[in-house]
Amino acid sequence: MIVATCLNPALDVTYSVAALQPGTSHRVRTVRRRPGGKGVNVASVLTQQAVPALVTGTVGGRIGDELIVGLDTAGIAHRFSPIAGTTRQTVTITSEDEATVLNEPGPIVTDSEWEAFTAVFAGLLDDAEIVTLSGSLPGGVRSSAYAELIGIAHQHDAVVILDCEGESLVEALHAGPDIVKINEHEAASSTGIETDSTKGVFAAAEELHVLGAVEVVITRGAAGVAARTRDGRFVGTAARTVNGNPTGAGDAFTAGLAASTAEGADWPTRLRRASAWAAAAVAMPTAGELDLQVATDHENRTTIEEIPK
Repeated sequence: MIVATCLNPALDVTYSVAALQPGTSHRVRTVRRRPGGKGVNVASVLTQQAVPALVTGTVGGRIGDELIVGLDTAGIAHRFSPIAGTTRQTVTITSEDEATVLNEPGPIVTDSEWEAFTAVFAGLLDDAEIVTLSGSLPGGVRSSAYAELIGIAHQHDAVVILDCEGESLVEALHAGPDIVKINEHEAASSTGIETDSTKGVFAAAEELHVLGAVEVVITRGAAGVAARTRDGRFVGTAARTVNGNPTGAGDAFTAGLAASTAEGADWPTRLRRASAWAAAAVAMPTAGELDLQVATDHENRTTIEEIPK
């Protein structure tokens, strides 16, 4: 089983408009409300692909109740720890091939609520092969939170895939995450190394490895993906660009990486699967869903090349 961790989940509200023009009023064509947050999106994609998965984290308040109902309706397994604060909302405005996202900061989690969550988290790991840790931390939680969870996961022999940025990433690297998966902008800001070239991307990946990541995957949007692994260095290039909503593409990539890692696939297969699921997510109007035809097409046509050191 894959445990997808979402410490700062959200109820995602998506508005579709013909064209977004700041400073004016808009007629909204459609409104969708669904459980969201990076870890929720990971679990949603895995569930859609019939991969055993469960999402965990903290929820509270009326919005949290609606999020749980949404997970149940979607058939996504979950085990959340309750908090007194209210779960946040995010608002995404989509128009043509653009998406504007407004992220609320989220609730404050107290020390006792964090301790209760870590007990829940540890209790889920006896049956877990892979743990994904994704997204921002809620208020009140120390920046070392992901490092703590990596330690707990490793005590249960689970492989950890980490997708975060900033101070929480720097702290987590000290705990030795098995795979760090971030985008090129996050890699640049975390290492101070420019990632506008393949050479720069691999330099950033090497620095992240030196800081503690066992293996590093850096996504580059339309430019593909680069991976610094124990089996070598790889770059992946998609056969074509998919237009649509990129909001959940990174989470779908994480899901594909987790699923293929759980299968014991080699790195070229992992990168093809993850890249294909990311492209398939862009083709859908909301995060956490895949266009299965796009997923199949891209997995067959994505090119993976090994790069000599």
